[in-house]
Amino acid sequence: MDVDQRKQPDRREVPTGPWSALPPAGRRMRARRASEHRLPYFVDRFSPRVFAIVALFVLASVADALLTIRLFEAGGEEVNPLMARLLDRGVVTFFIGKYLLTVIGLPVLLIFGNFFLFGTRFRVKYLLVVLLALYLVLIGYQLCLTLA
Repeated sequence: MDVDQRKQPDRREVPTGPWSALPPAGRRMRARRASEHRLPYFVDRFSPRVFAIVALFVLASVADALLTIRLFEAGGEEVNPLMARLLDRGVVTFFIGKYLLTVIGLPVLLIFGNFFLFGTRFRVKYLLVVLLALYLVLIGYQLCLTLA
């Protein structure tokens, strides 16, 4: 009598391929057990809600850049020293620099999203929502300045 009744071969016998990191290979979207949820952990996939927040974040960054350029051309001033330096080098340099800083920072927030910030109960992924809200407030302020 055969003791091993598994029908499929053991997946651990085949080495992991270079494309296995891409969807739909990963399946872990959250911690499986309550004890795991209390610890920092990585995930393979993200929910559609996280994708929507990231997309809104990138759109808000682009909108902020466009409004900043418009205000700068109308005689306004950039308060952020790094962005002011990029803006002094030209509009295209400013736009590309702002976009690159955004799209480089977002994956870091996503990768470490389930880690706790400075030993508190506040997870890094909550920063996405907080920063998006701040971006929306900033865009509202810029729109008020543009219309005034």
